[in-house]
Amino acid sequence: PTFFSTMNTSFSDIELLEDSGIPTEAFLASCYAVVPVLDKLGPTVFAPVKMDLVGNIKKVNQKYITNKAKFTTLQKIVLHEVEADVAQVRNSATEALLWLKRGLKFLKGFLTEVKNGEKDIQTALNNAYGKTLRQHHGWVVRGVFALALRAAPSYEDFVAALTVKEGDHQKEAFSIGMQRDLSLYLPAMEKQLAILDTLYEVHGLESDEVV
Repeated sequence: PTFFSTMNTSFSDIELLEDSGIPTEAFLASCYAVVPVLDKLGPTVFAPVKMDLVGNIKKVNQKYITNKAKFTTLQKIVLHEVEADVAQVRNSATEALLWLKRGLKFLKGFLTEVKNGEKDIQTALNNAYGKTLRQHHGWVVRGVFALALRAAPSYEDFVAALTVKEGDHQKEAFSIGMQRDLSLYLPAMEKQLAILDTLYEVHGLESDEVV
């Protein structure tokens, strides 16, 4: 078994509701479940990335728990904030979800590189960062990232960290299993992020601001 097949909740387990509604609780649980991947990339260097991701999960969750019956889907939370005219307010759930989807795109990009056979973790991370988060970051944050990426583990160490049983990663079966798990996991993640992208585009919620 690999890390992705042992997750309690995964994007690939999520069943969309009517009108492509993304269930809030299952989505947030799937986000939490992927956070340990960052630990496996190096707990110290990836701390800022992890803090950002977890912080945004918590902000969306805080909004969700104010009215679970009403906010069953992510779309309902965003549309509620759009109607209340607070979507663009700092620390809104809509803003938190904007950064959360950006962070997930970075992770998705990285895992896609690995799935496609990139054996250099630093290269995989750099490519993913360049295509996703980099454009939203000012030079200070880019510097923090550059530092984190330089400290990335070797491919062997990273894959070993994703195995459930020690020594498994050396087996051919593990690589096949990891490919299989990622080919279920990544398209599901991709689909949900695309739904959110469309929602944000339609309501003009994307932002060019850098941090």
